[in-house]
Amino acid sequence: MLLRLEITDLAVISKAVFEPGTGLNVISGETGAGKSLLIDAIGLIMGNKSSRNLIRTGCDSAFVEAVFDISDSSDEELSELLSSGGLNSDEGLLIVSRKVGSDGKSIARINGRTVVIALLREIMSHLIDIHGQHDTQKIFNSDVHIDLLDSYGKGEIDNALSLYRERLEDYKKTVLEIRNLQAMGKTADERKEYLEFALKRIDDAAIRPGEDEELRIRHKSLKDNAALRDKILEASGCLFGDGDDDISQRLLQASKALKDADKDLSSRAESLFYDLQSIGEEVKALRDKMDIDPEEEEKVEARLGLIYELKSLYGPEIEDVLRFADNARSELSDLSDISGKLRELKKERSIKEKDLLEAASILSSIRHAKGDLLCDAIKAGLKDLNMPDASFNVSFEERSRDRFFSSKGTENVTFMFSANPGEEPRDLSKTASGGEASRIMLAIKDILSEADKTPTLIFDEIDTGVSGNAAYAIAKKLLSISRCHQVLCVTHTPQLAAAADDNFLISKAVSDGRTDVSVTKLQNDGKIGEVSRLMSGGEVEGSLQVSENLIKSIRG
Repeated sequence: MLLRLEITDLAVISKAVFEPGTGLNVISGETGAGKSLLIDAIGLIMGNKSSRNLIRTGCDSAFVEAVFDISDSSDEELSELLSSGGLNSDEGLLIVSRKVGSDGKSIARINGRTVVIALLREIMSHLIDIHGQHDTQKIFNSDVHIDLLDSYGKGEIDNALSLYRERLEDYKKTVLEIRNLQAMGKTADERKEYLEFALKRIDDAAIRPGEDEELRIRHKSLKDNAALRDKILEASGCLFGDGDDDISQRLLQASKALKDADKDLSSRAESLFYDLQSIGEEVKALRDKMDIDPEEEEKVEARLGLIYELKSLYGPEIEDVLRFADNARSELSDLSDISGKLRELKKERSIKEKDLLEAASILSSIRHAKGDLLCDAIKAGLKDLNMPDASFNVSFEERSRDRFFSSKGTENVTFMFSANPGEEPRDLSKTASGGEASRIMLAIKDILSEADKTPTLIFDEIDTGVSGNAAYAIAKKLLSISRCHQVLCVTHTPQLAAAADDNFLISKAVSDGRTDVSVTKLQNDGKIGEVSRLMSGGEVEGSLQVSENLIKSIRG
């Protein structure tokens, strides 16, 4: 249960402390006094979205801290959450805080350890349940009715719903496989032709891993050799040209011409001739032993071109091309057997649909049984809430075939309601008034709270749209609920204020030009005065005695 809530610099609250008791705690105050800020503060503790607009003007941050007593908790899920997060306390206390900075971002802590907001929300859902004004409006949405029924039948319905959803997922997977295969079948011939063509090209090429690198090295070698060959041919051409360009022959002619004039020069020229002849032979031998094959170079280039093309289409690497080929063979095998696979999958779908319908039938049977019990319980609850002639039924309608299987089952659930005798119950979302909806939701909350482990229940103006005897009945019902739960209730009716175990007044005052909101726990005289104010707008003559009588009447 909530022991203490401390609020600092939140909106127009500079500092406020709220310490509710174990039973029914009623919060009241003038319109605009700031009652909703108390709910906002608790909302922050529960992990609601933070905003810098929540920070008091002139302050850097807003801070909220709540202290819970969990020493008597039997909630195993809560214990597991706290243990796994290292958040346990030896004293059986849980201290939860939230600080909102000027950038709107917040830091949440539990027992001094920083926690993510998702974990904060999960933990707090085990400690507090807030029923706000918008929650009453939810009952006007028939889509919520099935969720309320399932909450009532929790356990049996949960198990049946889990089985149904498990089979639904299995069924949907098979349906999706069939759709994909059918879609594949429509383009199968085109795909098959493409894969066969690609596979033939790859198989005909007979490429192997690393071949492209080997060919690049070989191609470079051939290119380098060809370049050397060109240089050797150039050298040979310089030494042994045609006709007058043949240096060796011109040296021989010079040797002969110098023979009579200077035998020594003639001999030297002749020696150069033979040296050139020797060089020429060596150049020829070097040329002849060069690894040059123009045809091989062309073949290597063609092979590289083929490999590059295959890589660009099915690569980027040879290994990828070969992997594509393997996948193509597998896919071709699948494409060849689409009809057979479709037949098998359709048989499988029929079996799974039968299993799913069986699970849906089990779920429906349990819901129908729980629906009857819920009707009886709600009618009894409405009788307590000053609606003795109200009729309440749970209607089940099979969903349309095109949307038959939903995540919640094969039926739509609608609450049917009539407030007056002799009138046929109709869709509650279209017939109930705001005050009637409040009492129906309170009756449901009362029923659900019997099995609910959440220690603290908060009702934010559950009495909206009601007064007189209806408000009196709501007050008695909340008092009854508070014997099993700590109840916090924001109200504007004197009946609820009169029913409280502890009353808290929210008031607003201006000091030094600044507005501030305070939370005051009322003692007996203060409580009587507040009930009187709610009854007549102030403490008028005679109203105090009436208020005291109302308190005695409700509380017994």
